[in-house]
Amino acid sequence: MNKKLDKLKKKIYINKNLFVFLLGIIIIGVASGTIFSIMINNQDKILVKEYLETFMDNIVNERLNSKNTLLNTIILKEGFVLLLWALGISIFGIILDLPLLFIKSFILGFSVGSIIINFKLKGILIMLLYIMPHHIVNILIYILITAYSIMLSYRIIKSIKNKQTLNFKTIIIKYRYILLFSVTIIFFTSLYETYIMPKMLKFILILIK
Repeated sequence: MNKKLDKLKKKIYINKNLFVFLLGIIIIGVASGTIFSIMINNQDKILVKEYLETFMDNIVNERLNSKNTLLNTIILKEGFVLLLWALGISIFGIILDLPLLFIKSFILGFSVGSIIINFKLKGILIMLLYIMPHHIVNILIYILITAYSIMLSYRIIKSIKNKQTLNFKTIIIKYRYILLFSVTIIFFTSLYETYIMPKMLKFILILIK
């Protein structure tokens, strides 16, 4: 068992400095999204409030279509992972990965800020249920795939610049393993977000009503 865990650690190892840097991008993105949710005009705040109230009402009254929700969640999240992965096997990964990661975290920050603004103290509890644990796990997966995408993209650029030949077959085997690991975890977090989180949120919403 320990040997298998050691193998897993080696396969998904990320440079610590790169991990900290990407985590910093996430924090800045979430903070920016939260601030933006405060700064939008009153008309937009009303629209956001109406959307949130409709969403919460649908959860309480179990009007969400679980199959469609799961399909949409998987398409969006798995699609994002696949996009980051695909960028890594090109020279564009090192250019586009960071803005995409920032945008993803910005959207999460906007959602978190909007929930707290519209539901006040209750919003803190709702927000915790909304982001934990699935969004936290997703963020770690995004960091993982982004890190490998940037590293591979950098190696490709470096090999082109130095006119070196890369053993792409060996590299892609490990890179495919990272993709498989990422999409599997995202699939399970999508299941949690679709089937478990709404039930927990419904219980809390009824309790604090």
